[in-house]
Amino acid sequence: MSSGLVLAAVLAVAAAAPSRSYAAPTYASKVYQILMQEAKLRDDQSYDSHFETENGIYASESGRPVEGYGDDEESYDVNGQFSYTGDDGVVYKVVYVANGNGFQPQGAHLPTPVPTEYPTPEASDDDDDEEEERYEAPEEEDDDDEAPAGYYQPQYERVIVGYRPRYQ
Repeated sequence: MSSGLVLAAVLAVAAAAPSRSYAAPTYASKVYQILMQEAKLRDDQSYDSHFETENGIYASESGRPVEGYGDDEESYDVNGQFSYTGDDGVVYKVVYVANGNGFQPQGAHLPTPVPTEYPTPEASDDDDDEEEERYEAPEEEDDDDEAPAGYYQPQYERVIVGYRPRYQ
């Protein structure tokens, strides 16, 4: 009897649950044509390439080989740019350099990076000739009531529970 009640409760909860149906995403049915595309690879392994599509996307890039980061590895210094029209109707343009220092994009819409190099204070190398100034504790005096000027050493009074510092 109780198993029938549990089954009825489970069916009631399942029936009360909201139905979730999601529509498949829709994509633009238009396939944009490439209006212009050109690529040149030279004997010295440098290259130029660019293309433009009918919806306003434009990209161009040129690169030249340079000595790599290892013995046998080649690398490229690359300069390029691309532009496109965003959903907001604004034309976004990015100009970039990619080389041994990494990918460095620039564009009016890109955030400005925080400087990573900060000025370093200069240190002189002739410190070895001069005596280093070291902190020395003041000499102890027999008179406990007076401390040297600029030197604050607390004096302690006996109280009922523990000690309480007394500053001069």
